[in-house]
Amino acid sequence: MLKLGLAVPTRWSFRCRRLGMASIRGEARISVDKQKAAQLLKDEDQQEVEPDSQPSEDYPRIHRNESVLINHVIQEIQHRPLEVPTIIGDETVYTMDNQRVSCPHHLQTNLAHVYYANRKQIEAAIKSALSAQGTWSLVPIAQRLAIWRRAANIIEEDELRLRVFLMLTLSKTADDATRDIRRLLTALRANANYLEHLSELRFEIQGDMNVFPSFHLRPMDGFVAAIAPFESVALSTSLALCPALMGNTVLWNPSLEVAPVSYLIYKAFQEAGLPSGVINFVPANERLFLDTVTAAEHFAGLNTQASAASYRHMHKLVSDRLERYICFPRLVAECPGQNFHFVHASAKVESVVSATVQAAFGFAGQYANSLSRMYVPSSMWPRLRAELLEATEQLIVGDPVELETDMGAMVHMEDYRRMQKLLQRTENMEQLCGGRCDDTTGRFVYPTIVQVADPLDPLLCEPCCGPFLPVFVYSDESFSEALKLAANQSRYALSGSIFASRDEVILHCLNQLRMSASNLYVNERCTGSTNGLTPFGGNRLSGTNDKSGSAYFLMRWSSPLLIEETVDGAPPMHRSKRFP
Repeated sequence: MLKLGLAVPTRWSFRCRRLGMASIRGEARISVDKQKAAQLLKDEDQQEVEPDSQPSEDYPRIHRNESVLINHVIQEIQHRPLEVPTIIGDETVYTMDNQRVSCPHHLQTNLAHVYYANRKQIEAAIKSALSAQGTWSLVPIAQRLAIWRRAANIIEEDELRLRVFLMLTLSKTADDATRDIRRLLTALRANANYLEHLSELRFEIQGDMNVFPSFHLRPMDGFVAAIAPFESVALSTSLALCPALMGNTVLWNPSLEVAPVSYLIYKAFQEAGLPSGVINFVPANERLFLDTVTAAEHFAGLNTQASAASYRHMHKLVSDRLERYICFPRLVAECPGQNFHFVHASAKVESVVSATVQAAFGFAGQYANSLSRMYVPSSMWPRLRAELLEATEQLIVGDPVELETDMGAMVHMEDYRRMQKLLQRTENMEQLCGGRCDDTTGRFVYPTIVQVADPLDPLLCEPCCGPFLPVFVYSDESFSEALKLAANQSRYALSGSIFASRDEVILHCLNQLRMSASNLYVNERCTGSTNGLTPFGGNRLSGTNDKSGSAYFLMRWSSPLLIEETVDGAPPMHRSKRFP
């Protein structure tokens, strides 16, 4: 049975009642192992901090001794690039298609060689997954949970090497890389806890007392394909690991840039005891991978993060082939959003500035939930503009290995080229800062803020991957019109934030914007809190909104089985003498 902790009324629950909305308590309300939680907090408090350095907002800066170790790992990687093979069952395959992974901030540095699978090897991985399905689906939940928890401990022990790979392959700062790994570890342990609670779910018997139902979290009939993005190792791994935790077998197709770290995590799960064939590690060309897996009759599901255009292509491909499948495949996708900050005149300027800089320019604006547009009242704009520009211009763009760096390079060449064209297109607009690119050594784009005069400008409608922020300044008297504009302007609805200090304003904004974002934050950046695990997903063209990071997401990868046992025979039917 689900064990619920003490539900203390919060400001949000009161607001929900006033809005007429049901207040759903998240998995944070489910009781967990309090000793583990306390130990985790204790471990974080005991982390060493350099005496002469200031800690970052969420995590401490690197200790001097740790910096020496990081430099040693960097030199080791540069002298001996990681070999990332295709793994099918228990067979390691080094193909002829050798893809090179280089530093986004130093393009001449080779970090890894990823061996892409061809169509024949992808088909072999499908057979391997189907062969392992029967055995893995019968493994008791307790054993699966033990594997996940052991793997989390192994990954935690190898955290330094994983962090270095994230800094080099994805150009993440030390703080960003640390948060990514912490989020991964939190997700692994939280998902294990969620499944443990779900497995205790029991039915209350309604009616006859001689009927005994039992509920089984059965996996789906077939294999699941996971196409993982580059932006986060926590997200990349969860796309493959969540279906596997629920008893499914998976083909894991990580993007090229995140493949080295994903491979190290896969090896950790092998060391933890994950049987061969449960997860087949298949780096490959995305279009080839998608075409091959969707052609298999036992294709049962797709778990991915992609652009809206890519997801439309996936959906159409599966729909066109629907008659060949033995089941209706489940398609789960998270797509980028046109994420917003809506600022009211009652907001605190300092909070808005801090949250905006972090949300717009963290990881060079490449997260799916990075800030893409901002609405500011005219009465606040002069002061907000001055402080926002001051904070943005203080950001240091460069090599993320250096401790003083705040923002690294862009990962994808295609996104870099799009940013170049966008900056050229906005040259005649009011560029407040930035506006330049530099590819001398890496793909660097400097943080850019543009003031938009036209409320219907396309910059406020379409997602943009990069450190670029359009700002629309509205008249204080036109607050309601600006709010409607923010609510209906974009076809995307991933995340958004409201900044205000008056409760009645917050309630009104929540009511108007409730369909414009699936993750709404109040006086917090639209990328959400960096501590813990926040369920995440978008509606409209921002995905299927299955809230990864929650127990609901795990249930998405289950095909529940209900078994009803009747003791002492079936009850008699009183309406007919023919069938007693």
